[in-house]
Amino acid sequence: MSGGIKRRLRWLPNAITIARLAVLPVLLWLCIVADGPSWPLGIVFGAVAFTDFVDGRLATLLDARTALGRVLDPLADRLLMVVGLVGLLVMDRFPWPAPTIVLVRDIAAIAGVIWLSRRGVRLEVDFAGKVSSGFNMGSVAVGLAISAPWMDVVFWCAVGLSVLTFVHYAAIAVEQMRAGRRAEAASTTT
Repeated sequence: MSGGIKRRLRWLPNAITIARLAVLPVLLWLCIVADGPSWPLGIVFGAVAFTDFVDGRLATLLDARTALGRVLDPLADRLLMVVGLVGLLVMDRFPWPAPTIVLVRDIAAIAGVIWLSRRGVRLEVDFAGKVSSGFNMGSVAVGLAISAPWMDVVFWCAVGLSVLTFVHYAAIAVEQMRAGRRAEAASTTT
């Protein structure tokens, strides 16, 4: 792709993320009015979730990583999960602790990222986070689409993976904060 085309299309990844945010109220309404799991609902959720992959690939291909995208993309992902999890809770699709654990984890993650960023700590999404996010989004999409006993097991695996990646990122954040304090202390003693 030529440099001129790349420059002209750099807006596209952020536009896709903003569109994902804009569709969330409609998706929430669809979840609330659903009589139970339905293929159309699962497909809509899955399609919206897939835009996360699309905007990420485009940002890389177009060399269009921006500060706005670093904030909006993970926020859109977490809010999409919140909408899907609320939908699962409203339709009583899984026992309430399963979606609630992931919901609490996502709310804590959003709050944690904001708190950390105010302290100069910036967490980057790594491979574990991408796998966890993809697996969780897929599990929610299928959970919204069908009701099958095997899906309950898959969803509980997604819950476990969510907790593990939360602990993983918490450990990274703690280490970055410690490193920042050590660097600060070293600069004040010299």
